[in-house]
Amino acid sequence: MYAACVVLDQNREVSEIHIVASATRKPKQIVRDVETILFVKHRIKVDYRKISLVLLPDEKLLEIPLARPEICEIAEDNLGNEKRIRVEIRGASKVAVGEAREDIDNPMPFRTSAKATIDAIEKLLGRNLDMRLDDATALRLGVREVVLVVLTSSIDNHEETFVGASFVGTRLAESAARATLDALNRRICNLTFESPRQTQPND
Repeated sequence: MYAACVVLDQNREVSEIHIVASATRKPKQIVRDVETILFVKHRIKVDYRKISLVLLPDEKLLEIPLARPEICEIAEDNLGNEKRIRVEIRGASKVAVGEAREDIDNPMPFRTSAKATIDAIEKLLGRNLDMRLDDATALRLGVREVVLVVLTSSIDNHEETFVGASFVGTRLAESAARATLDALNRRICNLTFESPRQTQPND
């Protein structure tokens, strides 16, 4: 199971369950697993007809908006006259590492980290997002500092701008990576893939 959404009615009872899962397992097995987990953990009995199930090949799962990538690790390495920032991203059970470099005498950790994050996401998705980094800077809001990342992407022959934000922590590269991923998630949600076949439990 790679993504799930539970819809509650006005009485706070389960009315719909939507599941996206790997096609490597049979629909009936997945539906029964969902019923069992809900009952064992929450004592909730759900009619299988409330469960909507979509099965996808593993290579398609990375394109699902709900399977949001997350940052696993960020590494910073000094390479003589350069500094390298590596960002490791996990999504849909796969991992990709992106990297970018900056001049050690002209450090721009926000921009470099943002570029490394874009690189990681493109490797994870296996496609070029046509993403341009417009800005990556920190602003002070009251007593807190916030890093803002502005990205522009070409979508359906027109440009669209995405903004991501994150509070600035002790590691500037990590803060910028999180802000970049915040912006990229908005772009990933616009990716399209072939409409999968909706599978019923009796298939």
